[in-house]
Amino acid sequence: MIPFFSKFKFEDYTSYKITKGFMVAFLLSSFIYLEYFGLESRFINTIFILIAYYLLVTIDKKSLFFAGFFTGLLWFWWIGYSLIYYDLAYLIPFVVLFFGVAHGVFFWFTAIIDKALVRIVMLYLLTFFEPFGFNWFKLDLPLINTYFNTYESNTTEPNLKINIPSYNIPQDRKWDTRFVNEMIEINLKNIDNAIAKGDDVVILPETAFPFVLNNEKEILEILKEKSKNISIVTGTISQNKNQILNSTYFFENGTYQVANKVVLVPFGEAIPFPKFIANFINDTFFNGASDYSKASEPTTFTIKNVKFRNAICFEATTDEIYQNLDTHFVIASSNNAWFTPSTEPTLQKLLLRYYAKKYNLIIYHATNSSPNMVVR
Repeated sequence: MIPFFSKFKFEDYTSYKITKGFMVAFLLSSFIYLEYFGLESRFINTIFILIAYYLLVTIDKKSLFFAGFFTGLLWFWWIGYSLIYYDLAYLIPFVVLFFGVAHGVFFWFTAIIDKALVRIVMLYLLTFFEPFGFNWFKLDLPLINTYFNTYESNTTEPNLKINIPSYNIPQDRKWDTRFVNEMIEINLKNIDNAIAKGDDVVILPETAFPFVLNNEKEILEILKEKSKNISIVTGTISQNKNQILNSTYFFENGTYQVANKVVLVPFGEAIPFPKFIANFINDTFFNGASDYSKASEPTTFTIKNVKFRNAICFEATTDEIYQNLDTHFVIASSNNAWFTPSTEPTLQKLLLRYYAKKYNLIIYHATNSSPNMVVR
């Protein structure tokens, strides 16, 4: 009996491997939740991430799969929320499960050649892996709030009074045509308040005007007139023949300029598959809606002689939007009502810090349904 039982080790039980994988995922994800609850600590984050990195290199492959599975859940459990607004809430569990299994496979694959040095290299390369163009998983992101982040910038803010009004409009209300006039009134009131304060620039969030603005000549004329008193940056939708674009309009001195989104949200604004598959998915799940079109290159606005790179939501957390950058200032706009309440705005904020550090930027972030901020 004794030799028989001696063949069994506690480590062989799947439940132990699941628990071990979860602990790694917890350590790897804690920086998001500490930030979310306002408990961020450089000391705790540093200790947790060092332990997490060590375990990622040393644990067995089965535990590594579960580490990836739970990491995918803890980072991206919110990602199916937007399906509620397409009457596809029943798909949310499958989307969440997909992100868990996918990250489990990614982690497991890093140990396909089970040598420590090879695994280190594979884990490092995983940071650059962007399946379907989705790049929000970065293994070096947890370092942003640790003692390893010693970067200091001497970039100072421009000499402009910048007003970023707060918005908290629920997603199901935002696109309801019954509330369009209310949305317009809110926007115009915020612009007037900024004018009354003597501000130089007012920045409204992504799709603050939730309709095709270039088809609404009356609203365009109102904004052009108000821009004689203040520079206005606002998110909206544009239409160019059969193309629909997610846009930012910049009004100044009675004229305006349009910047269209360059990097579309995979599966949110464009299906990253061949056209016949994309059409099938759009017809089946999204009532025949078409993908958004995109611009070929980023746009830089010059506001009162100061250059600002424009970025709309997801693209503010991509390298593409910062190509050929000729300024240290960025205006980013988001509509986080798609995913609130959740940790999505927190992860977005951490990613904006990541890119602000990488490119030595100051980012002015105007949002709906999450706090505005200036990322230095």
